[in-house]
Amino acid sequence: MPRLVTLVIVCIFLPAVANVAAVETVRFNDGAVERSVVGKLLVEAQNGDVMIQADDGRIWTIEIDDLIDRKSDDTELVPIDKDQAAKRLLDELGDGFAVYQTQNYVILYNGDERYARQVGGLFEKLHRGFFTFWKNQRWELPEPEFPLVAVVLRDHQAFLSHAGNEIGTRAESVIGYYNLATNHMTTFNVPNWERNVATIIHEATHQLAYNSGMQQRFADNPIWVSEGLAMFFETPDMKNPGNWRSIGAVNRVKLAHWQKYVRYRPDESLATLLSDDTRFLNQATATEAYAEGWALTYFLITTKREEYIEYLKKLSEGKPAAVQTPRARIQMFEEAFETTLADLDKTFVNYMRRVRG
Repeated sequence: MPRLVTLVIVCIFLPAVANVAAVETVRFNDGAVERSVVGKLLVEAQNGDVMIQADDGRIWTIEIDDLIDRKSDDTELVPIDKDQAAKRLLDELGDGFAVYQTQNYVILYNGDERYARQVGGLFEKLHRGFFTFWKNQRWELPEPEFPLVAVVLRDHQAFLSHAGNEIGTRAESVIGYYNLATNHMTTFNVPNWERNVATIIHEATHQLAYNSGMQQRFADNPIWVSEGLAMFFETPDMKNPGNWRSIGAVNRVKLAHWQKYVRYRPDESLATLLSDDTRFLNQATATEAYAEGWALTYFLITTKREEYIEYLKKLSEGKPAAVQTPRARIQMFEEAFETTLADLDKTFVNYMRRVRG
């Protein structure tokens, strides 16, 4: 089955004139629908466009022409709980959906409950493994502020109908996705469960990274970092029900792609990987970019773990809609690892030559 894809919505803002903590009540037109949301202001552009994070975790990008009414106060936003999230989503999704809740997830499904439970168990296993892994690296990540939501459709056709409204024709080539705007993970009752577990976990890892403070949604998160992390966690240990001991195991598929790519890899490969996301967004170069993103992440976590974690912490300070220049991205990387790209690249390539699947 195809790889999952994280939905990235591109937003262009003028320089922010406000980024403050307050509760906003906003009425606006969302296409033909009038909506009212309660949330906190993330960004206000000079032209009046705003980015609001609602009390369910959704991020709304609202253009000034669609804004009907906006009020604010000085209170603190109180996120809704899992029961409230379940009720809202049932109202939104309509008839045929039911709710299955785990300790940390709200799962909406319109098919087999056993499959929803299976997905829930998988997510909980990842949740434990994810937070335990970083705790063992002396990085105590906060628990998610908002309910973690997954939508599980009954079959591929139902998935195409639902996902087509969010990601269009891309739904035809994926088995699920994490949506940065809604904060939801969406998939369906996929065949060959064990064969596709890794790809489902890949997107669930994105959801955890963006809900644990590790990454900020709509900030300038280099794709190699986001995808490298997800690929690092997507090696499942199906024999161990309690823990995910295989986190960080060699990703054999990505290693094979890397070993093929390194034969003709250009000298500037690392620079192009770090400076912008073009290689990931170009179908002709995406396979090599993902392979190099995994390889670099594996190398850094294995050999330069403390520096890598400090680098992630620095990236986590990024603000929504703030974009770094290509040079600034490279400079941040070189400062974090106290080396030049040229020197690190030599060590990186030599190390990966010794890695076996």
